[in-house]
Amino acid sequence: MEPWKDLSGIVVMVTGASSGIGRELCLDLAKASCSIIAAARRVDSLKSLCDEINSDGTRRAFAVELDINANGATIEAAVQRAWDAFGRIDALVNNAGIRGSISSSLKLSEDEWNHTFNTNLRGAWLVS
Repeated sequence: MEPWKDLSGIVVMVTGASSGIGRELCLDLAKASCSIIAAARRVDSLKSLCDEINSDGTRRAFAVELDINANGATIEAAVQRAWDAFGRIDALVNNAGIRGSISSSLKLSEDEWNHTFNTNLRGAWLVS
């Protein structure tokens, strides 16, 4: 078996895990026997994902509500809950992000620039 297909014992936290690429990453990492910390804003979607991963009777997935646009203390508390779930985090996939409007960067408002910057850069930095 290829080494990347058996990642038993590895704890991976994935941000933006409630849909799209983040959700698929969680499912694939779980198939490789990782323990998953699924983090995102949409708790109902995270619960569905974790229920799917944990359907075999083992608790290998844990949901953490996390808005990477939140203040530093809120993000730190969410990361602490993630850490407490398995006692460690071996790998982090900073997947959460937004695209912003499709226009020239010269046409972005300051509010849109700040929102995009805070989500894609500041949030990833704080989670790390």
